[in-house]
Amino acid sequence: MAALLDVMKEKVLLCDGAMGSRVQLLDLDVEKDYLGNENCTEILNLSRPDLIIDIHKGYLAAGADMVLTNSFGGSTVTLGEFDLQDKVHKINKRAAELAREAISYFKDRPRFALGSIGPGTKLLSLGHIDYDTAEAGFMRQSLGLIEGGVDAILVETCQDPLQIKAAVNGAKLARTQLKKHVPIFVTVTIEVTGTMLVGTDIAGVATIVEALGVDLIGLNCATGPREMLDHVRWLSENWPRMLGVQPNAGLPELVNGKTHYPLNACDLEHSLERFVSEFGMNFIGGCCGTNPDHIEHLDQMLRRIAHGGVRPKPKQRNSSWTPSVASLYGQVSLRQENAYLAIGERCNANGSKQWRALQEKHDWDGCVKMAREQVQEGSNALDVCTAFVGRDEVQEMDAVIKRFATSIQAPLVIDSTEYKVLESALKLYGDRRAGHGKVAGA
Repeated sequence: MAALLDVMKEKVLLCDGAMGSRVQLLDLDVEKDYLGNENCTEILNLSRPDLIIDIHKGYLAAGADMVLTNSFGGSTVTLGEFDLQDKVHKINKRAAELAREAISYFKDRPRFALGSIGPGTKLLSLGHIDYDTAEAGFMRQSLGLIEGGVDAILVETCQDPLQIKAAVNGAKLARTQLKKHVPIFVTVTIEVTGTMLVGTDIAGVATIVEALGVDLIGLNCATGPREMLDHVRWLSENWPRMLGVQPNAGLPELVNGKTHYPLNACDLEHSLERFVSEFGMNFIGGCCGTNPDHIEHLDQMLRRIAHGGVRPKPKQRNSSWTPSVASLYGQVSLRQENAYLAIGERCNANGSKQWRALQEKHDWDGCVKMAREQVQEGSNALDVCTAFVGRDEVQEMDAVIKRFATSIQAPLVIDSTEYKVLESALKLYGDRRAGHGKVAGA
């Protein structure tokens, strides 16, 4: 079987469209079809595999080269909300098997299954769930998807950088355990505000994702192609690896009490043709509100661009990646106009009497104020150290990082000589930071 990454380097591939909104159009019984778990789409992998296969086959017949497994909400944490945590492996493995079964009907060219991992319902950066629990849940989900035969893992619809880290690292742990090196892709959701839900801009999230070593970054969901344009252009000009895009069928609207997506198949085709021709996409597809008609039009567009072939070669991009660090909100280049990166050193118990006094009193608001003052004075990043005799360094570093992560715009240099301090702090900080001490976090 052709390796997915090799094919994507040579051809622009077409992914499928929406799964959830397709299922919502069906007249399903809560008890018979959902087994009492209303709106848990993933349970249909067990109760109604015929429906899931039919949806996959519909997209493949329309021309899709790749289909996403029906596993968007398949992590341990999300399925646990339906008391289905004991079925995580079974549900995800079956999701992959159903995608593979649908693909088996189409032998004209290589087709692929992407293991869909959604963001879940809790934001790590806001403290809704701890890192270890999230990572373990994503690992269990990934084990099922990989064992079921997916060609890659797609961590999609990401809204929080720390969630991306937990999902990607969970997938890495799974593939290490199974000794199967499947590629990992990440697609993020940028709201109409121009940032992710927690406030991260496209440069910041790209910096964070680049450090994870994933094979592809892209955008999906939330908006239509028009609202994605500037973000896709930035990625095209800067991101050094492969790119993908899966917009909604336009910005969702509320019409007669129901969600409506305004872009028809021709509209979406016109928009994504520009993305392929100008921005060097490696794959395109649809998200909410798209259906086989949208995918069929995208297939026809790619065939037209290929001048008699099935798929065109991705447009060569001349991207220029700048080594950077990032806070939760944005990117800071390591190359500064003043020829050095200024790291503020006053948030350090070993070097600042004022900081040590604030730390001893647990005056965390005072610590935040002190950090903000350094940023206002021109510090590009902040060194943070809570180590001094007689204190619980882990507990106090965690207290600081929890507050700084969402309150300080500048990236942090987490400073310690103790592995346990660094490990605990990094589970609270979803951004890309410089490291100091025994271990350099990246």
